[in-house]
Amino acid sequence: MTTTEGMHPVEVSDAALVTQSLRGDRDAFGQIVARYQALVCSLAYSSTGSLTQSEDLAQETFVTAWKQLSGLREPTKLRSWLCGMVRNLSHRARRGQEHEPVHEAEPLEALDQLAAPGPHPLEQAISREEEDILWRQLEAIPETYREPLILFYRDFFGKGDQSRAATSLLIAANTTSSH
Repeated sequence: MTTTEGMHPVEVSDAALVTQSLRGDRDAFGQIVARYQALVCSLAYSSTGSLTQSEDLAQETFVTAWKQLSGLREPTKLRSWLCGMVRNLSHRARRGQEHEPVHEAEPLEALDQLAAPGPHPLEQAISREEEDILWRQLEAIPETYREPLILFYRDFFGKGDQSRAATSLLIAANTTSSH
């Protein structure tokens, strides 16, 4: 975003950020990453069930996007391009694994708990079993519905803003409502 004197911040369009990035402006690409990181991580998590792997896939997505940015024919479709890229990388990663995502499911709160002392082994076993049950249920939901659900709860839970989750996936806001 940029600011103009006496005015509110103005959000730079995806097309402008792509153009600036192609000219070598790393800050512009950093803005792309900041804008789409939550979406890309959520889509990867939806596919893999692994927080760690989803972050690795997000990083791989942005590295690949940086390298292939000149191949993006329609800069206005950057969001769709990134979403397709992370979905392809996620599917490729899943095909390369010998085990199902349910065995690798991690809680979304894992990042907050890394610095904390570990819980009792029994609590860990119960928590792991609950995570596996949750992931099996999530995995049963078609990807079309699972992605907005995970995006909403990962980034917008408690904020009551399903419109942001819907906007990120380019779907109607009432699609993410629970009525």
